[in-house]
Order: sequence, then C-alpha cells, then structure tokens
Amino acid sequence: MSFWKKKDNLIITGFVIVFFIGLGVWYERVPFSPGSASAAKPSEVPFVNQTQESVTLNQFKGKPLVLNFWATWCPVCVKKMGTLNRFAEKFQANGGVVLAISQDRGGLKVVQDYYTRNGYDKNLAIYLEPSGQLANAFGVNGFPTAILIDAEGNEVERLVGGIDWESSDVKGLVQQHFGEKYSQ
Repeated sequence: MSFWKKKDNLIITGFVIVFFIGLGVWYERVPFSPGSASAAKPSEVPFVNQTQESVTLNQFKGKPLVLNFWATWCPVCVKKMGTLNRFAEKFQANGGVVLAISQDRGGLKVVQDYYTRNGYDKNLAIYLEPSGQLANAFGVNGFPTAILIDAEGNEVERLVGGIDWESSDVKGLVQQHFGEKYSQ
C-alpha cells in the first residue's frame, strides 16, 4: 500500500498542514516579532494621537516621560489601567508626561470607547501604534511594559507586567529618577 493510501498518514498530514497554516495566521497577528526590529531610533518612530496626527517621542523631550505599552485585549493591562490613570493625573500636574500607547489593531474607536467607558479620557490622552514598530524599537517583549525616560530622552527604568502605579515602589522609582516633585 502506498503512503497516501493509508488513512492514518492522511490524517497526520492533514493535522500538520492545519498546524502550519494556523501558525502562519497567528504569526501575522503578533504585534511585533524579533526579526522585524526597526533600525530607527525609538525617539523617531511615529505613532498617532487621538486626532490621528503623527507624533514622535522627540516632541516630548525636556520633560520626564512615562511610556506604557498596552492593549485593550490584554487582561493585565486593563486591570492596571485605573492606577495608571490616577498616577497620570498627579504626574502630569507636576510637569511630567504619561503616554499610554495602545497596540490595538482594531483602530482608534476601540481605544476611544474603552477610555470613555472607564473615564480615562480626562487624564490620559489616546495614543495608538498598532504596527508594533515603537515597541520593537524599545525591545518590548510583552504587555504591559512601562518605560521611564528622563528629560534628556534616556531610558532610566523599565517595568514589565502588572504595575500598581500607586504603590510605594513606583513612587520610590519616580522620586529616584525624576525627583521629589514628580513622586507626589
């Protein structure tokens, strides 16, 4: 009997084909991949604001900056967004900038609806970068990831995972890197 006439061989071959097709579909949906890292400096990678204007990190130089890479489909991101919102209110009142950069591919409306539903639109501006190029440029490997950047544009701290933005640990890091004024 030939290889293709055996029922078991056909079933196994079918599963292998379906597996690789599924892997290809999944890979296309991953917001960033290690092999596609951009040669551009992170400060030059464009993303968009809520009016869909192109923005770069260079526009925020001169102020302490907190970048938070997140997405509405990320359960940990969603769980910790309330504490980021309250942190942003205080941090920005003292002259800092918080950029919550959504990686959602569903478009601006998905993020706008989420912000409005949760009352985040008062303290956090909407930023969107669904291609993952900015996250790639920073070497982000998962969400949420927060990056603290000093006024000169240098990364001074990286926080990965669910962060309680109101914790004493975060306040200590903010004070250490940005001074007492920003940690209140």
